[in-house]
Amino acid sequence: MSRDALKEARRVQLMEATIDCIAAHGFSDLTLADVAKGAGLSVGIVNFYFKSKDQLLIETLRHLVDDYIQQTDENIRNAGQSAAAQLDAAIESDFHRAIANRKKVTVWYAFWGETRWRPEFLKICQQITDTFHAETRDLFARLIAEGGYGDLDPDIVARGFDAMIDGLWLDMLINPKSVDRDAAKRVLRTYLGGLFPKEFGRQRSGGAAQAATA
Repeated sequence: MSRDALKEARRVQLMEATIDCIAAHGFSDLTLADVAKGAGLSVGIVNFYFKSKDQLLIETLRHLVDDYIQQTDENIRNAGQSAAAQLDAAIESDFHRAIANRKKVTVWYAFWGETRWRPEFLKICQQITDTFHAETRDLFARLIAEGGYGDLDPDIVARGFDAMIDGLWLDMLINPKSVDRDAAKRVLRTYLGGLFPKEFGRQRSGGAAQAATA
């Protein structure tokens, strides 16, 4: 492993340990010593890669964002050309076990809850929210054009879709026994089925991706 690759691996190791610590204890009691212990490294190593706890937290949030974007973009690219199939892939991605697990959702909400007092967190969260909304709005605009749904406003549909994802993540965090990943996906596809019956009207495993090829 090259020196640069080793440095990046250490950074990721520390950021993943930070995610574990936030999920277990929240922000208030988080210390660099906790992160070091979780990573199996010394506090000196943490200070070598991150000058302060604030810097570590900011970089950890960026790490979460980058992972989310990478997986979502890859799933959408692999879904095919139709907007319906790409939206279905976005649903699958948002509720994939690697993204919508209890640990990750807990940490996302921990960061979102701190945005009122931490402008650095607010800026990063605003950027990912704006980017996600712009991408889903464009997908809905394409779906509306492809399906001939000229009476629908893609911005309004996208805002409802985005809000439902946020709300379902929160439901999974607060009521994990009543709302799981599969149930959340069914809720979203039911919402889309009411607006786009040709593409999402049939609720079955595989969603629009299968319906489009039937």
